[in-house]
Amino acid sequence: MPLLRQRLAAAVVTTLVAGLAFLGPRPVAAAGPAASDDASAPKGPVRRFALVVGSNHTLDDSQAPLRFADDDAARMTELLTETGVDTELVTHLDRDSQALFPELVSRAHRPDEAGLQAAYESLLTRMKAAKERGDEVELLVYYSGHGDVGPDGQGYLTLEEGKLTRKKLFAGLLARSPADHNHVIIDACRSEQFVLSRGKDWQPDRSEVDLSRAVEKYLDKTHLGHFPNTGVVLAHSADQQTHEWDRYRGGIFTHELLSGLRGGADLNGDARIEYSELGAFVSAANHGVDDPRARLEVVVRPPADDERRALVEHGRLADQRLLLFGPGDRYHYTVEDGRGVRLADLHRSGEQPGYLRLPDGELFIHRASSPDDRDEAQIASDQRGVVLAHLLRFQAAPSASRGSLDQAFRRGLFATPFGPGYYAGYTAQRGLLGISEPDWQGPTTGTTPSDGDEPAVIADGGSPLGDDPGSGQDRVTRIETPDGNVVVIEQTGDEHEEGKDDDDDDEGLITRLADERSTSRAWGGIFLGVPISPFPPGGPLPTTSRRITANDMEACFYPREGKGCAQVRGLDLRWQLFSVKRRARFPRSMGYFRSGYEAGRVAFDRDGGLQVGDARALSYVAVPLYLGGNLYLFDEFPLRPYAGLGFGLDVIRLDYDRVSAARLVDTVARPGFELHAGLEVRITNYVSLTAEVKQQWSARKKLEGVPDLANEGVSLITGVAIGFPLRPSR
Repeated sequence: MPLLRQRLAAAVVTTLVAGLAFLGPRPVAAAGPAASDDASAPKGPVRRFALVVGSNHTLDDSQAPLRFADDDAARMTELLTETGVDTELVTHLDRDSQALFPELVSRAHRPDEAGLQAAYESLLTRMKAAKERGDEVELLVYYSGHGDVGPDGQGYLTLEEGKLTRKKLFAGLLARSPADHNHVIIDACRSEQFVLSRGKDWQPDRSEVDLSRAVEKYLDKTHLGHFPNTGVVLAHSADQQTHEWDRYRGGIFTHELLSGLRGGADLNGDARIEYSELGAFVSAANHGVDDPRARLEVVVRPPADDERRALVEHGRLADQRLLLFGPGDRYHYTVEDGRGVRLADLHRSGEQPGYLRLPDGELFIHRASSPDDRDEAQIASDQRGVVLAHLLRFQAAPSASRGSLDQAFRRGLFATPFGPGYYAGYTAQRGLLGISEPDWQGPTTGTTPSDGDEPAVIADGGSPLGDDPGSGQDRVTRIETPDGNVVVIEQTGDEHEEGKDDDDDDEGLITRLADERSTSRAWGGIFLGVPISPFPPGGPLPTTSRRITANDMEACFYPREGKGCAQVRGLDLRWQLFSVKRRARFPRSMGYFRSGYEAGRVAFDRDGGLQVGDARALSYVAVPLYLGGNLYLFDEFPLRPYAGLGFGLDVIRLDYDRVSAARLVDTVARPGFELHAGLEVRITNYVSLTAEVKQQWSARKKLEGVPDLANEGVSLITGVAIGFPLRPSR
């Protein structure tokens, strides 16, 4: 009987293992590109997808629920959406979070097993469609919440009334992913045990069949090593707690991740955030924290088959709204939006430039040289393109302190500057493959600008700071991003002398931003004006007059019926195009296309009375089709004199009434030319008021038996223009 029981037990275990193997993860080919794919075949565009999960819930009565995991998920969703990632959000936004992120409320799935599955199935459909189109597909899985370890030694992440176990992550999500690469980011306590450990070692029973190797083989399929196309980023603390901070209104680790993914971690300026860069950035952010309860240790495992795979790409930097930090800038910066949501922190070492990608809307920038010394500035919602941090107008801001843990965070987080030096030490210590281009496409430095307004360039290798920021040497720094955007910073050597006002950019800092293809911001505008005749309407003209001009005629809105006759000739409608240089408030020149209509009428008389066939009256309507331009005297002062010219065609309909004869109607197009001058009051580039004097000349139209018409004369034009940017600022 004992032998029979052992054999029965062995059979049961064998069946169980076989079932697990059948239900468990598929071979690695299912998680990555098919083995039969031609590696040399051209790939389509990269399509990125993300599953973002946040859960404040806890399954352990001894564990307090979290407060900001839903905010973490919302902020991650916003950033990924900004960068063009197709994102599904799984969280329950509490009342405060609904007020901050109202546009995400309807998008969010419930953070339970059903909601998670529904969100992932929706992503799967779109990912598979992208793969069928030949696109390269990337999947990012993010989780913020509580993590723990079960009695079996297996880690899990907490959902509402359920768990996201490691088996569900690997077998239910990653093994089914059609993505070429997967990225897993977890902000949870015991996250390392959830992703990287295998749990308790399998101990065989006393049966004559040793099944431990079969079980180990199954466990390998729920282990990261089975997915070479998958990378992970996670963090853990000494006290194994998930740390949130009211100042961040979120998890410490997630805020550091968001700061790095916004560009703070981009060490070489290629607009791609790699694992090694993000890991070094988060490590530097926590390096200065002394309290062991607050210090995080980051774990970075890039995909084994491509260790330089990027988690996020920002595309052409010249097309983005950026906050740019020049070389030598060693401040700690914080960015908040108009909702009070803290978007990012960045503390560069000053060895080279840096940037943060900015969302739309009004932003508030805080700058600190120490935890107790903080200034603040503002970026207006209409300020687009690249914004230089050094040119912002900072003012002193009060700071407050709180408890001991808060104090540890305030004095320690982002206290260590991040730069090439820290990155080199981090990657060497962790054994990570470094970025391919360790320098930010330069920078190259020189002493004086060249004649062509480009800086003189010397060989690389010199410090981008010169010998010393206060050494008295002038320097010019040229920063060029991989997509061709160029920033030139000319800085005098005494700019950082003690007592020098850093905000005095007139004397200390002259900045020119120039895209090689676009040096200014393009605007469009619609101008609506009223042309007025300065001459009072005259009486009848003699039929012997062979040339009649607009000055001779009575202005009318409806000339044929003789209605609306006063001084107003019609309407002036213009489509305007202009550009505003980086350092200017308003344009110095403008092009336009003018149309609208002008109309008038005149009566004829003859000594001794009109004869049969004589013209009794003439009415006309002219539609101008003119191209022209203006040159302005000032580009800063809002009251701006200008002058300009234009040329084109007048499409004219002439209508002669004749005595005892049929009406003579003709439509012609006559070439014309105009000169004008005026005064513009430009309140902003969105609204301007104009008063203009215009003299127009036009070729005459000759018809047999009636006076000729030449649509020429003097007009006074008053109107308003509404402007709008045609594209984001570069």
